[in-house]
Amino acid sequence: MLNMFRRSIGKSLRLNRASKLTQMENGQTPNEKYLHDFTYHGKEYSVSEAKEVLSPYFDGSGSVDLEKDDNGIAKICLNNPRLKNAISVKMMSDLDEITDKLYQWTECKGAILYGTDGNFCSGGDLKLAKKMNNASNGYAMSVYFGHILDKFKKLPIITVAYINGTGAFGGGAEVTTACDYRLMCNVADTTGIGFVHSKMGIVPAWGSTGRLVSIMGGAKKVLDLLLEARTLSAAEAMDLGLVDGTVATLEDAGAWLSGKISRDVNVIRAIKRTVLCYDDDDDSKAEARELERRIFAPLWGGTANQAALQLRLKHNR
Repeated sequence: MLNMFRRSIGKSLRLNRASKLTQMENGQTPNEKYLHDFTYHGKEYSVSEAKEVLSPYFDGSGSVDLEKDDNGIAKICLNNPRLKNAISVKMMSDLDEITDKLYQWTECKGAILYGTDGNFCSGGDLKLAKKMNNASNGYAMSVYFGHILDKFKKLPIITVAYINGTGAFGGGAEVTTACDYRLMCNVADTTGIGFVHSKMGIVPAWGSTGRLVSIMGGAKKVLDLLLEARTLSAAEAMDLGLVDGTVATLEDAGAWLSGKISRDVNVIRAIKRTVLCYDDDDDSKAEARELERRIFAPLWGGTANQAALQLRLKHNR
């Protein structure tokens, strides 16, 4: 009995040593080896440097337009109807400028983000994606776009994304996570929301993964959402906590928002700032966001991404 026990202990110790040797191969743990082999090791960019890297692509199509109402509500329109409001670098630059204007509009209580011509946003512009399809551009895009959406999210006003038409996909779905609330149109059964990045051989890179964990209340739900890459109906999205309600029209979305912001403007803005003090997606997540960028960049322009761009897999439900 004693000899059997000793043999068992000896075997266990040998396995443990072998495991440690494997873990420390080349002086690296498995996690360190992954980070070395499969993440971006190119030049790091500040926000201004990332914008400069992307400057050759600022001549893309579309715009983002701002309309200020007398009642303190801003209407922000994604305007690229030829491509179902697919996002271009120029459009994100427009959103950056609009966000700065909203910070300066002290009488603003809330904002509605919507798409022109009856659709919210089909995602990123695939033609533009093919032009800027390398790791360095991917890293720069993640830095610049992520910064803009973070800044938008931290506006001291109440923001709502009104998702209508075909819905919000890929980058369009990411943009909605920068809003405080998401409403879906209930007129057509075809309206959906889909984080379809894995179909395109990539992962979210504009900060939405962290926001989704906060919005949906758990990492496992987000894991399923990103792995399955399904287009969710309004009912499914509401069950997951991703969407906050349904309305029929943009005007109804405005009425829904008005019900949330009936208090004094300074009280509304103070409430938003107070909530942001405790938000999970604050500057303390900077290290995670940097790792997100480094994981994403090699996928942008990688084998799976190139194949998906050729097949336009994003549009396959």
